[in-house]
Amino acid sequence: MQRALELHNISKQFGATRALDSVDLVVAHGEVHALLGENGSGKSTLIKVLAGVHDPEPGGTLSIEGADVPLPLAPGAFHQHGLSFVHQDLGLARPLSVLENLVGGSAGSDSSRWRVNWRLEASKARELLHSYGVDIDPRTIVDELPPVGQALVAIARAAEELRQYRLRTGATSSVLVLDEPTVFLPEDELEFLFDLIRTVVKSGSSVIFISHDLPAVRTIADRVTVLRDGKVAATASMADVTDERIVEYIVGPVKSRELGESAAVTRVDRVFDGGAHGLRVVGLQGAHLRDFDLDVAPGEIVGIAGLLGSGAEDVPYLLFGAAKATRGTAVVRRRTIDLTSQHPAQAVNAGMSLIPADRQRDGIAAEIEVDRNMMLLVVERFWRARRLRNGELRGSADDRARQFDIRPARTGAPIATLSGGNAQKVVLAKWLETEPAVLLLHEPTQGVDIAARSQIYRTITAAADAGTSVVWVTNDFDELAATCDRIVVVRDGAETSQLVGEEITREAITAGVFAGIDTHATRLER
Repeated sequence: MQRALELHNISKQFGATRALDSVDLVVAHGEVHALLGENGSGKSTLIKVLAGVHDPEPGGTLSIEGADVPLPLAPGAFHQHGLSFVHQDLGLARPLSVLENLVGGSAGSDSSRWRVNWRLEASKARELLHSYGVDIDPRTIVDELPPVGQALVAIARAAEELRQYRLRTGATSSVLVLDEPTVFLPEDELEFLFDLIRTVVKSGSSVIFISHDLPAVRTIADRVTVLRDGKVAATASMADVTDERIVEYIVGPVKSRELGESAAVTRVDRVFDGGAHGLRVVGLQGAHLRDFDLDVAPGEIVGIAGLLGSGAEDVPYLLFGAAKATRGTAVVRRRTIDLTSQHPAQAVNAGMSLIPADRQRDGIAAEIEVDRNMMLLVVERFWRARRLRNGELRGSADDRARQFDIRPARTGAPIATLSGGNAQKVVLAKWLETEPAVLLLHEPTQGVDIAARSQIYRTITAAADAGTSVVWVTNDFDELAATCDRIVVVRDGAETSQLVGEEITREAITAGVFAGIDTHATRLER
């Protein structure tokens, strides 16, 4: 086997955490090599070592085309060794044209440093794209392209950079690293992407394909390496390994359980009865989601589990009106809501609240004080005779800061001075101040330390015990297993299974979202 890239004995320590432990990865010339593993398994750390972002521990080695490459790599030095990366965000300047992105990346450009012959470059860009089977007008603004078009442009640009590298250096191979390239693509558009990857391989590159999507991996990969807890769990030919075995490598041995009628739920059985504080969703459609139904009883915590791009992450935003639903209704507090015309102000009035994943962008007003952030949605309480009673507002905020253990408890300080965990407690306090009937959560503990995470769990559980219906979406399956009464598994925009009570384990959730394998799941009759 001619080897394009070899990593051996790669380890990385972050404090007390061993993120990588003596990892080996060998990529053959002209192959698509899949790299799989759960979140936190070490995939990202390994790729960041290869990209020069992280310095590995001493003793690790890297060789490319049989030549030793000293570690650590300097940031950006991977270009000099025939490596290129396409990350989830694609790295495109979306307000610019495809042509400007190609010229800016110097993919096939030989225009003057001081002047660009745009007509010549447009002609060359068409030929470049056509050579990779991409039929896109280079004058098109990237933002106007569908997701698959944007992905094809990013990959074609990276592949051309590698081809130019081989022409300059005489190298016989190069390596393209694709980090979750299928994550936001609908299934019917994946074949375009696969065709491009095959073209890239034929042109002389090997591909490292990082994905959670087992069907995609099965379609495109020649071999697979699975990381678990920072170690290599297995390396195998795709022809020699089943999906069930891959899932077992990813999560460890999955033991089936026989569940009787007496299986206990996490806290207490609850059934939706159309009451004043439950949530019922019928026929929700939008983004990646299609014909999705959901019932959440008063006081129930329901987790929505799915890989990125499955539609799970769309649920909170479509319900809240932060993303556009094309179909669907919801019932909250006995009120029926047309979700196609829903917007956030209506959602708040209906008794819904949303804790978004991007706290800095969507959850806080970074320039103003903690007390203003916390009381923003109920500020009318503190108006008297056309004046804002600042003392009353500050006093209420101070009470909540003590209740939610927000540190430091100086609510007059800008919220930007708080740690991520304490800022997230402020976001929770803000929304719970509205006494919502429905609490929608998307990655509520993202970027939060262990102590703050525990406090957030207690806060959300207390809200549920008080009767709030909670919808919890996260890629942290341990978190879902620890907190939820019920799990709804989503794949390809639709619900595929549910887990309840003792069925809810990290292994069962992972098996469901990775391959839809009915390990613990109670399958739904359709």
